[in-house]
Amino acid sequence: MKFGSLVKILIYLFIPIQLWFVYIMASYAYIGVDLKKTNNEWTVIRVDGKVKSGLNLGDIILKVNEEDVNQFSSVIRWKTLEQAETILASRNGVEFKIDTNNFKKISLSDTLGLSGQVFSLFVAALLCKWMPSSRSAQHLSFLFFNIGVTFMSLGASIRGDLLGKSLIGTCLMLLPIVLLHFFIIFFKEKCGLNLPYRFLRYLFAIVPLTFLVYWLWIITNATYYIYVATSMIMVPFFILGVFLNLIFLFYIFIRYRKSNKNTSILIKMIWVSLILSFTPLICFSFIPRILYGYYWVDSFYSSWAVLFFPLSFTYLLASKKLYDIDLVVRRFTLTSALSLFPSSVIVGVISLLYPEESDASRLFISFILCVVLLSLILYSLEYFTTSLERVMFPRKYRLQESLKKIAKKLGLISSFRELKDIILIDIIRTLQVFGGAIVFRYKDSEEVISEGDIDANEVERLAASDVLEHPSYTRYELVHNEEYTCYLILTRKKTNTHLGFEETQWLNLIISYLAVSLENIHLIRKLTMKLEQLAAHIPQEGVSADFAWFRKLMFELQEKERVRIANDLHDTTMQDLFFLKRRCTSLMEKYDFNPEDLAQMNGIIDYIDIINMNLRQSCFELHPFLLQEIGLIRTIEKLVELEAVAADFKIEFQSARAYFIEACDMETKRHLFRVVQELLNNAKKHSQASIIKLEISASASRLVLSYEDDGVGFDTGDTVLREIGASRTGVEYMKSRILSLNGHFELSSGKGQGMKFMAAFPMKEGRTA
Repeated sequence: MKFGSLVKILIYLFIPIQLWFVYIMASYAYIGVDLKKTNNEWTVIRVDGKVKSGLNLGDIILKVNEEDVNQFSSVIRWKTLEQAETILASRNGVEFKIDTNNFKKISLSDTLGLSGQVFSLFVAALLCKWMPSSRSAQHLSFLFFNIGVTFMSLGASIRGDLLGKSLIGTCLMLLPIVLLHFFIIFFKEKCGLNLPYRFLRYLFAIVPLTFLVYWLWIITNATYYIYVATSMIMVPFFILGVFLNLIFLFYIFIRYRKSNKNTSILIKMIWVSLILSFTPLICFSFIPRILYGYYWVDSFYSSWAVLFFPLSFTYLLASKKLYDIDLVVRRFTLTSALSLFPSSVIVGVISLLYPEESDASRLFISFILCVVLLSLILYSLEYFTTSLERVMFPRKYRLQESLKKIAKKLGLISSFRELKDIILIDIIRTLQVFGGAIVFRYKDSEEVISEGDIDANEVERLAASDVLEHPSYTRYELVHNEEYTCYLILTRKKTNTHLGFEETQWLNLIISYLAVSLENIHLIRKLTMKLEQLAAHIPQEGVSADFAWFRKLMFELQEKERVRIANDLHDTTMQDLFFLKRRCTSLMEKYDFNPEDLAQMNGIIDYIDIINMNLRQSCFELHPFLLQEIGLIRTIEKLVELEAVAADFKIEFQSARAYFIEACDMETKRHLFRVVQELLNNAKKHSQASIIKLEISASASRLVLSYEDDGVGFDTGDTVLREIGASRTGVEYMKSRILSLNGHFELSSGKGQGMKFMAAFPMKEGRTA
């Protein structure tokens, strides 16, 4: 039978049974009196101390509900007075009458039973809803359902209802079998263990047989004796079933402790939690009842401990901390140990304040509830502290968030100069100081990176001196080795106070992160210099796709060289042209030229402007500095404007979702700009197009570049795409850049069909332009 069909059947049966039990509890009060027939008289032999029935030990029961006591069904079946409305009794020869309609209908036991039922069924429903695809979760929900039905039957059972007694006995016997079935399904689903399970059908067959035996009491005169006999079987069966579960777990542990260590650790923790869950009910209620005829602790109270095991598993499955069960158990054990002393104090105070109502059982239950409640509070304290940290500890929360942000940014640093934009500014803002600086002291030189209101000359003197204390600055050593020493120097806070304890801890952690990053950057710089020397001796044909890291390095070196050339052109050649133009203009103003010479001089000045404009465009193409100032979209628009002046075709450029485009890292922007440059250069040289369409779009995870022209096109079969690195021109050049970003591209063209090109990159967030 499928699990869903079983659930529907149980629900259809559950509703009418629940209504019947509610009717029994609402109609009859629990009396709690046991009888024994002596000399044809029914004598009271037990009175539940929690119920004030008005009867004492030795009282003789004469009539029940105005009829002979020998005709009352509860007396015949169970030798109790349950469901009696009126009782006529005799004490020392004096008759008196008790009307049970005046008794309190709902007792503490009923409240505990209903609470346990509602709680168990609620958790069972949540498991079915949260994890419908997990078979182990479904069987765990059935275990909760079984416990819930047991709690549900308590109220009717103690009132002498036949269905209640039969159902509670059946559920009690069913519980260890359901638990064993859950273990088999659980270890198969979570650990891949194929354990035998066919024997379970024989164990499950015992349960309906027991239920039928209960109902045979109706047609027999030996109801009480069958009830006593089945009770003597039911409780030992439950104890034996729990014991067999422990043996089953021990067997799995012995068998798989070497081949599957995670499973062995899991089993040990399950074993411990299972003992903690069932020990109170078995050792303090069932075994004393068998041996001595009474409970040390009423089963109404000790049965609540059974919920510990399934609840712990529910938490582990729902929070996906199953393999952290050892940590969870140790934490809960620690919180329980911490709860023992305050719980003892609370119970002691209660016993002093209310001595008349403080019997041993109530005090014990109060102690257990206090321990459980305080343990849960202490266990969940970390979770609530973390959740409410933003409100309760705002400064600490901001420091932790800033730490995560800086730690993430450290991965973007590729040079010392980037420390200012990526790290130093965040440190100054977080600590709310006036300014800060990072100083690098080499053997022959010194390098200072500063931000904010700080005196660079004073910083250099402080870094060079051996004085650790300064009235306005605080120096922290980041790295110290033979090649260089690095310091972090900070001013006082804007509030003119020293750093607090939490801020100092945060700064020490940042310093440890920075020390590692700076050392790595230093090693990268040395390695880059060596690779630059090595690259000059490696032929282009020898570079294969396996050297992706080398390809990336080559692009970085190429960009570095382009920046150097662009700066040289701007600082030397363009400046020389500017002075040459001023010299020519000055000569024209100083001397009188004839019209022909004047025209030639004006032509020379115009030609200088053209050269200057071409050099400015070349500098822009070599070093697109605008990427960092105005962003990728505006930079490409600038490029399109420059190309449109001299191009024979029209260029249409569009962008979508600019926020995501500008949120990508600078490396992606630079490569994308170079690809656009190459597309436009190829279009000028070969396409003979009349219109070109460019589009850039982005989402949170993907960046797409689309290109289309209506030119002459080409046969893609004639284009040989050689290995990456074999060429840095044309399609191979673009492909190399795209693959260096873990992207892919599609190229479609044909003779007379124009060209379509699409490149897609995974989105990498970084510094926005």
